[in-house]
Amino acid sequence: MYFALALGPQWAAEGVFMLFAVLFTFIGAQFIGMGLLGEYIGRIYNDVRARPRYFVQQVIYPESTPFTEESHQ
Repeated sequence: MYFALALGPQWAAEGVFMLFAVLFTFIGAQFIGMGLLGEYIGRIYNDVRARPRYFVQQVIYPESTPFTEESHQ
């Protein structure tokens, strides 16, 4: 802040803002890449644990009564 006030508008070199734009673009691409890598590793971790994808909470029609169209009308 002091340099900008003391030296005027020519204190920065030409193209600094373009350099920042390119830098922020590459940093954003790195963050996206790290996010994709994290998703990939997380999905591998879930598959390696070999847990079922869902649990059966309640059986509505037990095996003793077979499902027929007439019994459910």
